[in-house]
Amino acid sequence: MRPESSNTVQQELGYNEIIRLGEEYAVSSGYEVTDVAEAVEVRPNYWRVRFGLAPQGSGKLLDVEFDETRRQVVGTTEVEGATGGGRIPVP
Repeated sequence: MRPESSNTVQQELGYNEIIRLGEEYAVSSGYEVTDVAEAVEVRPNYWRVRFGLAPQGSGKLLDVEFDETRRQVVGTTEVEGATGGGRIPVP
C-alpha cells in the first residue's frame, strides 16, 4: 500500500502541470515563451498563467487562462508594456 500524497504535494503537482500545459499551448500557438511571470489560481480549478514573451525584457506578456477540471485553455490575452517583477525562468 502507498500512502496518499499530502495536500501540499498534490497542489504543487497541479501547479507544475498547469505551467507545463500553459507553456505547451503558448508554444503551439506560435509564441516564444521566455519565462513564467506568475501562476495564480483565481478560483478553484481555474488558473491564470502569465508568460513573458520574446524578446526577453520587452515587457510583452501572454496570459493563459486554464480550466484545470476540463484540462483546457479557456482564453488568452496578450499584454504589452508590462514591467516584470520576480520572474521564474522556464527551463
